[in-house]
Amino acid sequence: MSNSSRQLNQCICTGRSLDRMLRPAILTVLYEHRRGLHGYAIEKHLQVFAFFQEQLPDYTGLYRLLKRMEAEGLLSSTQCDSQAGPSKRTFRLTDKGRRCLSRWFESLTEYRRMLDDLLEHIGDSRGATA
Repeated sequence: MSNSSRQLNQCICTGRSLDRMLRPAILTVLYEHRRGLHGYAIEKHLQVFAFFQEQLPDYTGLYRLLKRMEAEGLLSSTQCDSQAGPSKRTFRLTDKGRRCLSRWFESLTEYRRMLDDLLEHIGDSRGATA
């Protein structure tokens, strides 16, 4: 593989750097599991999303984001004792988190509309240059 091909594989154009999609994915997972989940379980449930099938988010980064989302009032957490190992923190969606997820739905729906338009233009451009 040439150096320019290797650089292109690491470029943002691959779409693999869409870290912001982690927030709505976490909100969705916790919405679907209203009783709450600990960080490891959240990570496992993220695997159903195409964004994270090739590469899961960094575990440390995931916990940092969970704590940040809790500080923002989107999540709440409780410390739960575990019979097998250390205690675990269980995260739940707050009312503010549910409202945020609704807003994400609206925003992503609009992004999809804009992306469809952009893809159509890219396709037209590529057809014109072929």
